[in-house]
Amino acid sequence: MLIDINTRPIPSDHRVVVARPGASYKLYADFVDGGFAGPELPGMFLRNEDISSTDELLTARILRAREIRKWHGYGRPEDRVPDLDLSSYDNGSDDPGVGQIYRVVNFYFREAKRGDLIAVPPRNFAGKVHVGELADDPAEIFKQEVERYPGDPIPARKVKWLGTIDKVDLPVRVIEAFRKPTPLLLVGTSDRDSFYSAAYRNFYREGHYSATFDVTSAEFDTTSGSVIPAFFNFVAANTREVDRNSGVALSFGEGAFRSLGEYAPHLAIDIQSPGILSIASQYITPLVASALLALALTVGPLAAEESFLATLQIGNSAAPPDDACVVPVREQVMTQMRLMGYDNWAHACELLREAANKTGLQSEAVVKED
Repeated sequence: MLIDINTRPIPSDHRVVVARPGASYKLYADFVDGGFAGPELPGMFLRNEDISSTDELLTARILRAREIRKWHGYGRPEDRVPDLDLSSYDNGSDDPGVGQIYRVVNFYFREAKRGDLIAVPPRNFAGKVHVGELADDPAEIFKQEVERYPGDPIPARKVKWLGTIDKVDLPVRVIEAFRKPTPLLLVGTSDRDSFYSAAYRNFYREGHYSATFDVTSAEFDTTSGSVIPAFFNFVAANTREVDRNSGVALSFGEGAFRSLGEYAPHLAIDIQSPGILSIASQYITPLVASALLALALTVGPLAAEESFLATLQIGNSAAPPDDACVVPVREQVMTQMRLMGYDNWAHACELLREAANKTGLQSEAVVKED
């Protein structure tokens, strides 16, 4: 039996960028529906020109694209068609506006790696911010037609959209910073977790673990509303026992309301229909809770039997085969189950299944047959 914890590892050099979809957000639908993102530079590379991230005339191309963009904005008058000859533009221009655009071009053409996150906000403050991964490398930038600039494609990178965030729920510092007319905003490390939760749900980075749980009912009764957070605390309590090599595991009742200090995970609740619960911790508790919930709902009390534990494996389909998280999650799951024993685990399963039947509770972890 295999538990797939389905958890995305976040490397230390990972980037999260909020990208304005063109002036006045007018390319939002193009980006979202077309699965791409890029600078609003129509005609930077014409249809008959090869696109290159190392082109020596990038500044001239930016100047030409800026003129083409203005021309489209004016309604494409026949007497003001921009000159398409790059030699007509100053390739050494030190215009501050060009410098800002160049930094955006440099991000898409050279800096942004496959797997970095792009978040595209709508103009409407009540709308959805789409969050996705860059699906290709800088060398694969391409020319993309958009309705606003017929005949003059923009340079673009492919994006795989993974999730959304309500714009009003963006971190305050991101909202404040993005009120300035900047086409790109690099999100600081301390403000990235909401983007990671939207994209990956279960993820970990250095010193931080996070897991998301779905619920389908917006109405919790008092039992369900206490059992689910109690389960998270129960797992956290036993994670601490295993880390301390105490040789004991607490029952559900003992661990549910234990004071845990820094081991107590942070809980965020968004109970709509459907809704989510998210837990985060500096310890591996969230991923262990995700795996144990999957076991409780899929296998039940039999998962505590030695014959079952002897064949139990942990995998992570969202990470490379040598993922560093697999071994400690397996150690925690196996040790907690063995120390708990059949009776204590059976009691936890009974409570969790009752809560799941009422709320639709489920985790990102999946139990698979060999």
